[in-house]
Amino acid sequence: MKANLSLDLIVDILSRLPVKHLLCLRCVSKLWRSWIDDPDFINLHLRHSLDSRTNHTLILKNTDLHTADLASLGPFAKLEHPLMSYNHGVEIQGSCNGLLCIRNIVEDMAIWNPSTRKYQVLPFLNSCKGYVCGFGHDPIADDYKVVKIIQLGGADGKPLESEVKVCSLKRNRWRKIQDIPCVSSFPVANGVFASGALHWVLTQKLDLSEENTIVALDLATESFREVPQPEYERMIYQLNVGVLGGCLCVVANHGDARVDLWVMKEYGVKESWTILFSLVSEDVIGSLRFLKPLAYSRCGNQVLLEHDKINLFWYDLEKKKADDVWVPGMPFSYETEVCLQSLVSLNVKRRQQNGEDSREPKKMDDFLSEGFKLVL
Repeated sequence: MKANLSLDLIVDILSRLPVKHLLCLRCVSKLWRSWIDDPDFINLHLRHSLDSRTNHTLILKNTDLHTADLASLGPFAKLEHPLMSYNHGVEIQGSCNGLLCIRNIVEDMAIWNPSTRKYQVLPFLNSCKGYVCGFGHDPIADDYKVVKIIQLGGADGKPLESEVKVCSLKRNRWRKIQDIPCVSSFPVANGVFASGALHWVLTQKLDLSEENTIVALDLATESFREVPQPEYERMIYQLNVGVLGGCLCVVANHGDARVDLWVMKEYGVKESWTILFSLVSEDVIGSLRFLKPLAYSRCGNQVLLEHDKINLFWYDLEKKKADDVWVPGMPFSYETEVCLQSLVSLNVKRRQQNGEDSREPKKMDDFLSEGFKLVL
């Protein structure tokens, strides 16, 4: 029995495909390319990938970049980036909706979609002083923004200050926004994007051993606020922020004895902080100096973590057990970043069309006549 599938069902099927398959389908015809390039479809594909925890890749950064599917964690393939310089290395400043913010040794910066291989180089900003970065999405303006917090002052007992600058895809220029009387704590870490804001662990004191503050920059209003922290049970030797399943999380290190991973279930609500799990030194090989939460498994019962930049392991939330991950070809030491495979465009004008495209709507018969009349 033959039957034409409805256009809604076809679009739903397409939204579940990996990006590499969709890029091949763009070559079928102009009509199919216009559908796959449509902002509404791109957003649908993005939402499905986020909700289903699919189409994610893990990037390992050593001298080069290597990438693998997050579900299988292998094999790793070399990833060529667009900011080649004399030593070829880049730093990943942040990841959001399939876009990476990268920087090379000569301070060139770009926003790059490794799935589509499209990128945009940002205007040069000379930052001779120390700084930290952040990268995320402004959901109100539908704009992607890079933030630099440049550290100033602090000598002779003066308060620590930082100058903050922002560059967005739409404006494509650096501009100064509200300053903040804080600097990055140690170790220096880039901002973590969650719930429409970038987050850093900062200090207002010259003595970095003082209690640290989690500071959020709302990318829509471009204003700073303090995020309430959990009620820690023990003294903290090191505090880091991360993101897990779209939720802000905190890694509270109590020395080599124990590490707690807290998750903020309802953003901005102090009472919603929950300990997802705790690790003691006997649970892993080596020290507990640095743990970075990366992602949930697709079924949600395991968490992938980077440990001291030398190994990965899955932590089973039910069995309370850690299992090391090793894949042939992995470098000895590395930094990690999780990146979604997406069709998100760097073309601002195309995204602004959204649902207001002046093109005539496509008819289902026209769509199917391009060679994709599906048979049941």
